[in-house]
Amino acid sequence: MIDDLKKLFLRFNYTDERGFILNVPSLKNGEHLTLGFDNKRKEFNIHFTDDNINEPGAKRREFIFVMSAFRFFLFLKRFEVFYNQSIINLVLSSKVNLGKLKKHKLIVNTFVTSEGAEDKLIHKRKNGKHWKFRENFDWGLIANNFKYLEESDLNSDKVLMAYKYNKGHLSHQGFIFNFEHLKGVYFIQIKRFNRFAKNMAIAMYYYLNTYPTEETLPFRQLMYERLKHPYLNKQEEKRLQS
Repeated sequence: MIDDLKKLFLRFNYTDERGFILNVPSLKNGEHLTLGFDNKRKEFNIHFTDDNINEPGAKRREFIFVMSAFRFFLFLKRFEVFYNQSIINLVLSSKVNLGKLKKHKLIVNTFVTSEGAEDKLIHKRKNGKHWKFRENFDWGLIANNFKYLEESDLNSDKVLMAYKYNKGHLSHQGFIFNFEHLKGVYFIQIKRFNRFAKNMAIAMYYYLNTYPTEETLPFRQLMYERLKHPYLNKQEEKRLQS
């Protein structure tokens, strides 16, 4: 697992001529995923690039999503209202007593939220446009900083990941944060967060499928496969197959 983490990277760049590009590794060896905004074509796109193909003129990119700038920003504007209201409801309904969290013996890791942790974990190159885990990083620093939650660990600027230790394994339980202006401790259970993320994905899928285009079909098909039964109805399958 540690070796797999060391292979992960992020590359991002922006120029007035080309626009914005973010590259992340995919699950397939030698392939990366790109999210980009093309300033020349005025469009947003998502595509896979096969880095194993080096022949001149050979097709290396597979586009799965293309949308004009107008439609893309219109989508973001409409989706923003629904997302903001949903995340506010999720947070406000997650207030909890610190004593209850301590009673359940939740474990947090204070290293990943400490000052300087990012510099020790991540090697940045090209003026901060290329991120990768450091090859020589002592991963024991993370393992040694797991501890039972204490009040001193809470900070309004940090989000803590909560775990539980059971039968030799750590299982992720959720996220703990302290909003100073809300005067309280909030704990979002991982099940509730996953349900929230699923609902956001479903809302996005239905929006894109309400205004279907050929350029977004591969992405909508991919979303359908991830979200189908019991979340989507049978009519959606017929629409994608038509």
